[in-house]
Amino acid sequence: MLVAALRRDISRADLKPLRKPMALVRNVPPSRLPSHADRVSGLLRALNVATPIRCVLMHEDADDVEPAHEALISKIEDCYRSLPWPVLPVVPAWEMETWWFLFPEAVRQVRPSWQPPRQYAGRDVGQIRNAKEQLKKAVRPAGARPTFQSYVEADSVLIAEKIVSTGQLSPPWFARSRSWQSFLDAVARI
Repeated sequence: MLVAALRRDISRADLKPLRKPMALVRNVPPSRLPSHADRVSGLLRALNVATPIRCVLMHEDADDVEPAHEALISKIEDCYRSLPWPVLPVVPAWEMETWWFLFPEAVRQVRPSWQPPRQYAGRDVGQIRNAKEQLKKAVRPAGARPTFQSYVEADSVLIAEKIVSTGQLSPPWFARSRSWQSFLDAVARI
């Protein structure tokens, strides 16, 4: 969704999310990387027969603060260099939730009971550890009832939709994330 919003020449219908393979490279032992990459390549080549592939965006959370995303980006690029399509790693620092701190108003708009996660405004959000847990805490207002509906992973789609629908594709000037910028650079290369 964010890709289609950032690139008007790519429709949402052109984007085909794949749920498998879940682990692209991060938790694959080095000795098994070549065979794992071969299986992934085989899957993509088979898909290409039915639907031609223009490029492959590979998402994997870094599970560490920036600049950990850079090593994982390099590992993905090296592992899938032989594919006939451009491979564009999408690697948020720690996890995807890190990027949602860049867009506090879009996050707030997902659920009226949430408070906007502004405590990282002006800071490098790529340094947030355990971003998912931090986001859960950040949206919870003081004195919230036990039945309060906090952030869950499925809300990421809603947050992305809010970012797109409100036109907030660029974070506020004071927000920083090198892994977000790497994502923007990858989308520009499609």
